[in-house]
Amino acid sequence: MTSPGARLRAAMATGMVTAPGACDPFTARLIARAGFDAVYLGGNALGLSLAKGQPIVTLTETAAHTSEIVLATDLPLIVDAGAGFGSPVHVLRTVREIEHAGAAALHIDDQPYPKSPGYHRGDGGLAQVEEMVKRLRAAVQARRDPDLLLIARTDALRVSGPDEAVARARAYAAAGADAIMILDLGPEQACTMQAQLPGIPLVWIGGVVPPVPETLALAKAGFAIALYPFNTIAAIAGAVSTLWETLRDTGRIDQPDALLRHMRTELAEIAGMADYWDLEDDLAGKPRRGSARSDGQ
Repeated sequence: MTSPGARLRAAMATGMVTAPGACDPFTARLIARAGFDAVYLGGNALGLSLAKGQPIVTLTETAAHTSEIVLATDLPLIVDAGAGFGSPVHVLRTVREIEHAGAAALHIDDQPYPKSPGYHRGDGGLAQVEEMVKRLRAAVQARRDPDLLLIARTDALRVSGPDEAVARARAYAAAGADAIMILDLGPEQACTMQAQLPGIPLVWIGGVVPPVPETLALAKAGFAIALYPFNTIAAIAGAVSTLWETLRDTGRIDQPDALLRHMRTELAEIAGMADYWDLEDDLAGKPRRGSARSDGQ
């Protein structure tokens, strides 16, 4: 059986892989039904969905959500492992836990650990290059499947500029990273960066700050993977807030009748209820009825 990492690498060989961000198994199913080749579990989206925020997310929570998403969809899953949840010794456990949970890839960043909540107010920093190299060497040693894609993320472009970003990318690739994610690297800069990093796949991450580049522009710029960590959780927050604020202000549920009727069946199918319905009918010796109801509800 082909491993998740091997399936992701096979998809990368055919062109840029677009991986929308999920925050739970349900949103991962929606992404799969939309026809994408991979899905992404970002640390910020996970933290926000838990009403905690990214800097407080633990390895246990990350591994548990990885496992749940992998069970919900066959898409290769790319996981944000933050700074590895500790020292290089902790990184070894992090990689083994996330790989065991079924991830196809994970990325480790060069921020200090523990991550400061101030990061999300623009107060980011960088760990020493030597520390990050040790994290990556531990990650390489930890993985059981050589196809598990190890992505090194650097914030150096934002913090120190392009020269530092290139130097760190080279050091991280030499330490065993399969691909490099350079925070804030857009399609207009990618060609210049790739010329200085020949043969190293680049991973784009964005969609948080507008304008968001089109996938065609990202693919033409040569990115191997495009990750969208924030858009799903933003869409949920916007839609749910609007729904219930409207009810509060007007006393009305502002949803089309057709949507409610359609979603009764659609959501049950997304949740996988058809498998359970079919089994119940089979055990009862009845024809399979699918979502057909007899109570009118």
